[in-house]
Amino acid sequence: MTPGTTPSMTIGWRPVLLWGLASLVVAATIVSFILWGLNGPAYLVDLIAAYCL
Repeated sequence: MTPGTTPSMTIGWRPVLLWGLASLVVAATIVSFILWGLNGPAYLVDLIAAYCL
């Protein structure tokens, strides 16, 4: 460790990547529940079919 750096600064990019990925999963889950509540499950099936097929 070089002088002037703290241990928290040398953790790396993996925790940041994992937190970002977890945040995206949580956001996608929240959006899917909102769409499910507003439009019903058929809307999500149609949305997935439109983007994947």
